[in-house]
Amino acid sequence: HIECSAMAVHYLGAEFDIHCGGKDHIPVHHCNEIAQSMVCHNTTLARFWLHGYFLEIANDLDKDDNNLKAAAGKMSKSAGEFLRLESLIARGIDPLAYRYLCLTANYRSDLVFTWASLQSALTALNRLRNLVYELGDEKDRATEIDQKSVSEFTDEIGHDLNTPRALAVLWRVAKSELPHTVKKVTLLEFDRILGLGLTNWRPVLAEIPDEIRQLAANRRRARAKKDWTTADKLRAQIQDRGFIIEDSPAGDSIIPVKE
Repeated sequence: HIECSAMAVHYLGAEFDIHCGGKDHIPVHHCNEIAQSMVCHNTTLARFWLHGYFLEIANDLDKDDNNLKAAAGKMSKSAGEFLRLESLIARGIDPLAYRYLCLTANYRSDLVFTWASLQSALTALNRLRNLVYELGDEKDRATEIDQKSVSEFTDEIGHDLNTPRALAVLWRVAKSELPHTVKKVTLLEFDRILGLGLTNWRPVLAEIPDEIRQLAANRRRARAKKDWTTADKLRAQIQDRGFIIEDSPAGDSIIPVKE
């Protein structure tokens, strides 16, 4: 413990703003750092202590249900389950989808990882990307940003990094009736904090396979007959093949979700 106290003081001084660590550091390691610093420097070392909780790996990574917490464990090399960004890339998944997934949970709550939860995050991210892109070019941010929404977003981020509620503000703005230019620059202002790369994202022009077009046509027929069960199954089949269906009053659109 003493080496961490010594290094922190050497590089940051006897008292600094933020000290981070995992939740497992709370009961022993950080308590010892504080005790040592109080004796040596009469300070608590850091003014704020941020303890990140664990990313847990479900026993069945391909399963997606509400009882995963009971069947999940901390990700570690010793447990034999250790995912890297390369694991996502190998599956054709944009690593930013993992960032979006992390934003859906507060840093002080454990997050259970499954491929299904990551796919859901990728679907939401690509829906957001397409929405922002379709809003057109942004103009002068200084005069166009919706300051009320930015204030709400900042309040949530400032309240113990409450990223899930900040995302809720983002989606509320995304679905709002604000003018397109105002909406776009406001969403891009949020992304300065979230880091989802919305500013530079452009859609990949991809040919829609005949199989996907046929599934979409079958879904339209099922919806016309109010056969919602069949329509939902067809939507799931389309998503499993790397596409999502966006419904609007003008009809449906097929959007690739894999980069």
